[in-house]
Amino acid sequence: MAANSSFYNELQKAVGREASHPLITKVARGKASRKAINGMALEQWHWLSRIVPETFFNICKRAPDDVIAMELENFEEETDPDNPHVELLLRFAKACGIDKKKIKVSEALPTTDALVNWQTRVAKEQDWPAGVATIHVASESQVPKLFSKILPALRKTYKFSEHDLEFWWLHMTADQEHGGRAFQMLERHCKTRAEKDKAIYWARQAARMKWLFWDGIHLHYEMGYKLQ
Repeated sequence: MAANSSFYNELQKAVGREASHPLITKVARGKASRKAINGMALEQWHWLSRIVPETFFNICKRAPDDVIAMELENFEEETDPDNPHVELLLRFAKACGIDKKKIKVSEALPTTDALVNWQTRVAKEQDWPAGVATIHVASESQVPKLFSKILPALRKTYKFSEHDLEFWWLHMTADQEHGGRAFQMLERHCKTRAEKDKAIYWARQAARMKWLFWDGIHLHYEMGYKLQ
């Protein structure tokens, strides 16, 4: 999708707030607690481990061939047996001092559950553009800006190694490509104003849900409110 197309700009406007979340700003400034960093690792793992592959395959059920190819490529990259992305999160969690076994039996925050359940339902029940807007535009396309904001502090202030941080820096590149392809698929197939408005609606709703995901981490791990 051309960066100056009106549809692209409308989608970006609908989803572009995530990197300005107060928790992200606090991490970027090196002011967030270690407990909050641990919470980011835990809740990101709970989200990613449950969103893949179900949402990708549900999008495929009603999608054209080029969108199916995109989803299968995303799935293969996320689950690469030589470097599965959920394991990269577990590696980061280990660097935070969190035991792998405890992570796998832990409960997600209600806000994380809400995001997972909502995105899964959209991908299952709505037409494929809603799923693409929900998963890839509202989440993946925002990752490069968000992760580039916090990575300097994770390196310099929180003293994580490049090996520990592979999940974060790998996704800066991978999700830039994934998000870009998602925009292209929506522009290619959403021809009418109604189709474009529907994609924008789901992208905006997903961005709101993702904001609440970060709210949960901030409130529970950083501010001390008991959400579990």
